[in-house]
Amino acid sequence: MTTPLPDGIWISNENPERREGAAALFLDRDGVIVREVDYLFRPEDVVLERGAAKLIGWAHAQGLAVAAVTNQAGIARGRFGWPDFEAVEAEIARQLRAAGVALDLIVACAYHPDHTDGYDDAHARWRKPGPAMIDLAAEKLGIDRSRSFMIGDKASDVEAARNAGLAGAIHVLTGHGPEERGAAMTLARPGFEVIAAADPEEALALLSARRFGAAR
Repeated sequence: MTTPLPDGIWISNENPERREGAAALFLDRDGVIVREVDYLFRPEDVVLERGAAKLIGWAHAQGLAVAAVTNQAGIARGRFGWPDFEAVEAEIARQLRAAGVALDLIVACAYHPDHTDGYDDAHARWRKPGPAMIDLAAEKLGIDRSRSFMIGDKASDVEAARNAGLAGAIHVLTGHGPEERGAAMTLARPGFEVIAAADPEEALALLSARRFGAAR
């Protein structure tokens, strides 16, 4: 029996195709898959980030799962609603399909500590840097976290990857990357690597050179 998701958490597919034991690439949405737009809620504002579609296609060619995990505090703030979010997701999916690729799974969290009633530790686990969105995607897809990476433009993306037990993260300078680079790079630890890249295109080059996802 599937445990119902809490209010404020959205998943694109409750039963995605599983990739048992495969590595996965987790992507932040805004600033990684699409160009950063403060509180993106209009489909006409969706523009794929440079190299994002190519990165997803490469990952699938290597047998990797690809999941997006995204904080969407604009919902908690009342800037837009889930129907607006879903319309944006439909446009992102359309543009990715036009490039010949698709995401395996998307998980979104609408919580915000200042705008969610009764915000507590349970909410904080879902909102990045909490690990619960990655935990959920990993469980649904059946992936091996110890060989999986996150790509994000914020330190909270990197910290979420570390909290979820991933092998490492790549921090990019797209989106909020320039102001977040310093904090992101301090999150490296033994067994958790943080790599600097300019954008998703350079992230792909770095991952490809390292044979990311290869079985140990």
